[in-house]
Amino acid sequence: MICLIALIVFGILAIFSASHRPLFKEALDCVGRRLTFRPCESKLDERLKSKITGVLLKRNKYAARFVYKRFEIISWIFLILMIGSIFFSAQAGYYYARYGNCNGPDDDGFCIFDPLGTAHEPGCEIDNPDYNPEDVTLPVVYDDAVSFGDENAKVTVIEAGCFECDYTRQAVPVVKKILEVYGDQIRFVYMDFPIKSHESATKLAEAAHCAHEQDKFWDYYYVLFENQEKTSNEELIQHAEDLSLNIEQFTFCLESEKYKSVIDRDFNNGVKAGIYGTPTFFVNEHVLVGPKDFNEFKVLIEQELNQ
Repeated sequence: MICLIALIVFGILAIFSASHRPLFKEALDCVGRRLTFRPCESKLDERLKSKITGVLLKRNKYAARFVYKRFEIISWIFLILMIGSIFFSAQAGYYYARYGNCNGPDDDGFCIFDPLGTAHEPGCEIDNPDYNPEDVTLPVVYDDAVSFGDENAKVTVIEAGCFECDYTRQAVPVVKKILEVYGDQIRFVYMDFPIKSHESATKLAEAAHCAHEQDKFWDYYYVLFENQEKTSNEELIQHAEDLSLNIEQFTFCLESEKYKSVIDRDFNNGVKAGIYGTPTFFVNEHVLVGPKDFNEFKVLIEQELNQ
């Protein structure tokens, strides 16, 4: 229905140009009549049809004849495409406002919509101009490392992450799926790599270690990424309360900064290994940088398990 397309187009143009307002009114009247199965009195649809095919006729008479004969069908196709485009654009705008990307909470796909110009900011990287991806080596796994699964498993997956990094947050659904699918078949190690440009990253890591004292690290891990904007001591303590932790023990641990040296050690360990940003993953000695798809991990994990 060409009149409906014209209504949308001329409606937008009429906001900025008075000359398009009469055309908008014509399109509105035409759409109203077509919806009630009456002919368009202004003949706007016929005029648009003639104008479009006239332009095509100057270029290719066969194309013009094809469009003229099937104009109604082609109009419907373009109308459906326009409505779909508007819907997905609006959805992407909502996702960007809600989650900071075009694809929703559990998607790490490319987002072309970036009005604030933040998509290309390093945000989750350290200042290391000499970084070379080929120089990244397997970091040391200390005896007190936070881990899930069998310590003697054939496959060790290491995540170097930052609790204030949005890219690390985007990887959380993949991490969750790895833990659910493989369980004790692997050992999953979380290594702190708080990016220094993120002011609260170290404090969030300390809070996670305090939760680990009470065997609630992974529960707290998920809560931190679900509430990245909540970084005050009061909010971190509230998370602990929501998880039924011993608040007195947790609060003392958090305020004493007893795990700061452990977190600094892990960060320096990561720097020595050549880690540049978060998240960086290791599947045994294979390196994956960024919030990768689960299937990429699955291929490597299955490969290592079957060796």
